[in-house]
Amino acid sequence: MFALAAYVRFARAGLRRVAPFGARALFRATVACIGAGTCMAIAATSAVTAQAAETSTSAPVAPTRATAAGVSAAAARAARASAVTSVRPRVVVVTSLASSGAGSLRAAITRANAARPGSGTVIGFAVHGTITLARRLPVIVRRVSIDARSAPTYVPGGPPVVEIDCNGQAGLRFGAGSDHSRLLGVAVDDAGGDGVRLDASFVTLTSDYIGLDLTGAAFGNHGNGLYVSATSARNLIGRNRIHASGAVANVISGNTANGIVLAGSSGNTVVANRIGTNPAGTSALANGGNGIWITRRSAGNEIGGTVFVDSVTGLANNPTGDKGQVPPVFVVPPLGNLISGNARNGVLIDGGSRRNVLNGNFIGTTADGDAAIGNGGNGVWINGAGGNSLIGCKFVNNPFVYYNVLAGNGRNGLRITSSDNAVVQGNFFGIGADNTAIVGNRLDGIRVDGSSANTQVGGVIPLGNVSAGNGRNGIEVADTAHGFVTFNTFGGLLAFKGAAPNRNDGLLITSAGGDNLVRTNVFSGNSGNGIELSGGAAGVTVDPDIAGLTTNGKSALPNGGDGLLIDGAAHDNVIGGSLRSVIPQNTFSGNAGYGLAITGRAHGNRVFSSFIGTTIGGLKALANSSGGVLIGGTAYRNSVGIASLAPSNLISGNAGNGVTLLRGTRGNRVVRNYIGLGRTGRCLPNAGRAVVNSGARNIIRGNRYGCRANLARN
Repeated sequence: MFALAAYVRFARAGLRRVAPFGARALFRATVACIGAGTCMAIAATSAVTAQAAETSTSAPVAPTRATAAGVSAAAARAARASAVTSVRPRVVVVTSLASSGAGSLRAAITRANAARPGSGTVIGFAVHGTITLARRLPVIVRRVSIDARSAPTYVPGGPPVVEIDCNGQAGLRFGAGSDHSRLLGVAVDDAGGDGVRLDASFVTLTSDYIGLDLTGAAFGNHGNGLYVSATSARNLIGRNRIHASGAVANVISGNTANGIVLAGSSGNTVVANRIGTNPAGTSALANGGNGIWITRRSAGNEIGGTVFVDSVTGLANNPTGDKGQVPPVFVVPPLGNLISGNARNGVLIDGGSRRNVLNGNFIGTTADGDAAIGNGGNGVWINGAGGNSLIGCKFVNNPFVYYNVLAGNGRNGLRITSSDNAVVQGNFFGIGADNTAIVGNRLDGIRVDGSSANTQVGGVIPLGNVSAGNGRNGIEVADTAHGFVTFNTFGGLLAFKGAAPNRNDGLLITSAGGDNLVRTNVFSGNSGNGIELSGGAAGVTVDPDIAGLTTNGKSALPNGGDGLLIDGAAHDNVIGGSLRSVIPQNTFSGNAGYGLAITGRAHGNRVFSSFIGTTIGGLKALANSSGGVLIGGTAYRNSVGIASLAPSNLISGNAGNGVTLLRGTRGNRVVRNYIGLGRTGRCLPNAGRAVVNSGARNIIRGNRYGCRANLARN
């Protein structure tokens, strides 16, 4: 009776037209009235204040006292601001933790479902603790806000204090007719299938645990944590309206299958969740499948967001310090998700899903992004799904301001399989968010395979990526992938800093698909080669790139192998060209092996417009330790230099020979190069001979040699 009286006075105070889902503070006032039969005016005032806060895009505000006239004015403003229909809400308070009966959550949902279509119900809580179900709850078929943040002992921003232990029964389901519903501050666990299922649209879930109990321990649902069906769209899964860095919306962990499934669902936003970890983001509470699975042609979903300023401190994320010019600032992107510790992939996008974008997510790391809580599979796997993106900044931003950090995962950081038109810009693969820690993925940082077409990795500054510290290659392009571009990648080094070696190559291309471009990248500091073209790689253009030097091209940052290795049966690739940017031409210098090696059965490859053994300016030596150019194995019909360009290449300043052609090679051409000369034609000798030719029918012609040149031929 006291609750009813409070609500009647609330309505008579001028709040008849208040929208249904704002009066969280009313629940707390109602609880007090149930116990004491007082505080009716305070209930009205608190409800108005809460309604104004809920319909605003700013943070909730504390209740204040108001005159009767002020209450009426505030109510009118709240009603105008509301985005939902102006119908007086049905307010139901849960007073019992029993599975059924008077005052139970089941009774509240049953009452809400009995409301006329278009009306809504707010379910608040006068109790806290665990509701253990004896049978499944009714499917929700009307608009309802289940707001357990109203429960006693709840602390704003804290963990839930009301738990629905499904006890092996079906989980909570928002069915047709429940559009614009909300689930707030509830733990849902131990369901026989999915913990929460959405068949309605515009549903908000925030401040929830799905698969954890009230202590934050795993108590998984036996299906997926959250399943969003094809009849559901434009839901908000997590909310961080004030854009505070480190805020946690939902924790979705410990479930038997996947954390979140979007199955034919479009236009959803997934923000500020922890998926696969404990609430603190410091250890794994694995979902048994993927962290997020986007499938069945789901489209236009945003995982994370583009905010990079912490509203609490006012600091903006700037992990490179304006490209090394000022001290860096590290801010966890406020809208990003932590997707780590899951048994399979962090995020799987398949089934023809398209136009989905990831911004600001840490995938495979701790909450701060600097240590590993790896997913068992790939950080992100895009498989048979075109037009999806991982975006970490825009052209107008500093680099990496809302980067995705994909690190510490059990397979690749990012895998793109038989998926066209993927865009990957402004992200870290294999290093920590601090641009210092090495948090390698076990295999490649980025792997593009199958028949994938037109993958764009990077772009003009500041859209490049870092792929470093990984167990195999920074980037690998395999199978028949074609139309691939890597542009402004740091492969084997930190952004504008020192080495973070990939354990094999900076870039490995084995794809025979053709039309692949390696443009304006730095592949240095790797344990293996800077760049390797192997297998049947064909139709690759490398122009212009650095391998073995720092980003400014003035100091050595050696690869442990060769700057560029062309081996296997790689053929008809072009090393050099007329593309120009901050790197004026290919520069392969400072490496522990050769600057350029062509071996195996490689054939038909052309090399021009490249500096091998010098600084990027071509005036000082930065020697490759084994020599400038090696042509070995049974390599044939390759050209180092072209007749139409003089000098074609600069091969100078190396510790060994300028060019070595081994026995077994045939029909190769070394023409019109500067060998032992600097860019201006002044002496810059190689330590060994200019050219050593032990092969058959190789052509050495039209080269200019330095002051100590010593040719050796058969």
